Amino acid sequence: MRYEYDINQLQALKNRYDPKLVEKAFSQALDRTQAKAATLISREVRDDYYITAGEIKKRLKIDRARRDASRSLLYVGRRLPLDQFKPKTTRARVVVATSRRGNQYKTRRRGASVMVRKDTGRQLVKGGWFAKGRVLRRADKADNASDPRIQFGPSIPGMVAHESVINSAQNMVREDLPRQFSGRMDYLLGQKK
Repeated sequence: MRYEYDINQLQALKNRYDPKLVEKAFSQALDRTQAKAATLISREVRDDYYITAGEIKKRLKIDRARRDASRSLLYVGRRLPLDQFKPKTTRARVVVATSRRGNQYKTRRRGASVMVRKDTGRQLVKGGWFAKGRVLRRADKADNASDPRIQFGPSIPGMVAHESVINSAQNMVREDLPRQFSGRMDYLLGQKK
């Protein structure tokens, strides 16, 4: 599809029109396309995972190059605690536990289940339990006296790095950026008249 102002002919447009106006149009087109790409990536990730748009947006860092007209959307962060994935306690089950003195006894334990991916549904956290707002698990399953540790799930950069998410974002940018640039050039040239 051809537009009135071709983004691939930036130098010719700078020679024909005010170079500052062309740079401004290009910068504004990049801003708008970048925002659309971030929204598309967020939507694609939320289609697969039980996570909020706010959580994804918190991990977004936009890298702008001053001299070069390029942008990159960087998603940073560690793995997310499992307590962010709708944890629930499971039905109590009877297990045989060993006391610190070495005596064995029967007790009831409640496990934890979480919903991470939408295609797998709710899954049990092996050896884990939900207490005080956290999904915990012993460091050593055999050692009942070891300190409990917080369980972690996937990271947002790992969710975003899926090939289908990246490809759909790149295709959207290839289609949207020339349209945004042509529209911004048309608007800014109309303002000058």
